[in-house]
Amino acid sequence: MHQRLHQYIKIYKGNSKASIVDEPERASKGIIEAMVYDRRRITLVFLLILSFLIQMLVGVVSITIPIYAYSMGASELILGVIGAAGGLTYSFMPVVSGFLSDKFRRKTFIITSTSLYGLSCAFYALAGNPYILIPIKALEWVSVSLFWPSLEALLVEVGGEKIEDTLKKFNLSWGSAAVIGPIVGGSLISFLGIRARMPFLISLTIAFTLSIITVIVVDEKLREGTLKTHEKYALFEGETDSTPTAIISILLFSSLMGVVLNLFPAYATDLGIPAYEVGLILLFNGLFRLMAFFEAYRIEATIGEARIFLSGSLTLALASALTAVSYTTLMFSISLSIVGFGAGILYAASIARIFKRWGSTKGYAAGIFESLIGVGYFLGSLVGGFAAEYSPNMPYIIWFLLSLAVGLLQISRRALAK
Repeated sequence: MHQRLHQYIKIYKGNSKASIVDEPERASKGIIEAMVYDRRRITLVFLLILSFLIQMLVGVVSITIPIYAYSMGASELILGVIGAAGGLTYSFMPVVSGFLSDKFRRKTFIITSTSLYGLSCAFYALAGNPYILIPIKALEWVSVSLFWPSLEALLVEVGGEKIEDTLKKFNLSWGSAAVIGPIVGGSLISFLGIRARMPFLISLTIAFTLSIITVIVVDEKLREGTLKTHEKYALFEGETDSTPTAIISILLFSSLMGVVLNLFPAYATDLGIPAYEVGLILLFNGLFRLMAFFEAYRIEATIGEARIFLSGSLTLALASALTAVSYTTLMFSISLSIVGFGAGILYAASIARIFKRWGSTKGYAAGIFESLIGVGYFLGSLVGGFAAEYSPNMPYIIWFLLSLAVGLLQISRRALAK
């Protein structure tokens, strides 16, 4: 900051047209601009760190809950219902919280959400039977519903003009946490045992700590100064054919991820795969999703928006088919890595499309995106739970057919458009 202030002073002193009276006023303006830039940068960096830590906690808890419930005697159907409770909550709450965050302070929503997440982890640690996990799961996802729309909208506002650049940093932040979270959760379970409840105790401590830090660090007054630029950008966006494709793609990848996160850990454990190796498999899933985030916009610039949605759908079809016939750690690592890459491609392309389409109301846009994920997560968990009662690998056969159908639908639409 001090270096920038010296630069401002040199500029103003080097201006031959500036009068002696003007120099203090211009120097003062330069100091204010430098301070605002630093506050914006600090807020942006902290929000990226916050997204990393919260997603890591979600990853730890997500892998823990199915194994935790299974150890209490929960059936495959109950596992699906537990996951569906979170998905159902997330199917409508993000739109509401996103809309309200456009009207009120986003910082308040972020603080409330992190506190509620810590509270839900405390309830998980106290649970005595698998059925009580259903309302606790709903509470957990109420907190998540408050968090992501407000954080995503605030990030885009603080990040400036280049939406894709900001979203790329955001995707890499939470995506890298999605890689780390499951392996941390799986390791804690393997080394300390599921009954130790250590994943929940650690998560609640971190969540409450983040609430306090957010109060101190985040400066939301920056929002008013950056809002109009993005509103002007969004007003020139019209309806495009890729918007409904993005919506279908969100439902596809989120429903499959609902199956993977809520049903796969127990399925793999039942096959005799240790919890640590389950965490390792999900680590590969997150790692390849992270790779997709890093490459998605470059791939889109090369092959076009329509083709990136098509490639993502067909990738999920291949991955689902491989998962359906897998039964070892190596086979699942390969198939779920492909799932992660396909889901990452569709996620990155979809969130950019949604923010461009509804960017004038960023909280609402983020809410739409997250709610669509919630709908898919709910349907995937519920339908997958019912299907798994018939056969443990049936959910992956169903999503192979769904992914293939979505890919064929996109091909037919492109053919008709020509």
